[in-house]
Parts: sequence; structure tokens; C-alpha cells
Amino acid sequence: MGIFRSRKTSRTNDDEFILRAIVESGDIINDPSEDVLFMLLADVDAGNESYLIVERTADTTQQTYAQAAPNDAGGYVVEHREGGPDRHFATDVADMGAAHELITAWAFQLPDWDAQVNWERRDF
Repeated sequence: MGIFRSRKTSRTNDDEFILRAIVESGDIINDPSEDVLFMLLADVDAGNESYLIVERTADTTQQTYAQAAPNDAGGYVVEHREGGPDRHFATDVADMGAAHELITAWAFQLPDWDAQVNWERRDF
């Protein structure tokens, strides 16, 4: 798990949803739009939440997700995981806008979404 993924969510009727967004306070938004992801990250940026997680609900292992949180340098760390621990990667970006761009590109599987930055494998 990532450095700020702290809990698993209970699952019901996951076939109805493709994505699930989760913030530290426990708020869950099913199938968030790009605008909703922006608003959730704006709450993180304002200090109202500590992180945003977006997971693919089709993965019942809960190991396919992307997440973002502020880092110590004033930017954001963005992570994505596509299965087991050997498929966990992270990068640091300059600001909330860049984090939103990466999270949105991952969530909506935009072409070459992962080519925007240099990803480093993380061992957790």
C-alpha cells in the first residue's frame, strides 16, 4: 500500500461503478467526473483533506488505484498501482494542477497518461 492509503473500503454493488474516489474524511464518490476530482483535490490543497484515492472498482483486490497528497517540497506526490507491490509507482509534481492532470488521465485511461512524468517504482 502507498504511504497515505490507510484503509480499505467496504464494497457493495461494485459492478455499477467504474471508479471510486475516497478522501481522508471517509467521503466516497462513485464514478467521479474530472470536475469532481478537481474539487476533491482542491479540498486537499486547502488542507481540508490529506489525500485523494481513486480506485478501479472492478479490481476486487483493491490494488488498482491512483492517489495524490501534498509532499514536503510544496508539490504533490502522485502514486499509481496496477496490482501487486511490484507494480506500484510514484512521482512528485509541482502543484495540485499537475496532480489533477495525472489522476484524471489515469482515471479515464487517456492515451500515454503515464508518459507525462518519470515514475519510480516504490516498495511498500
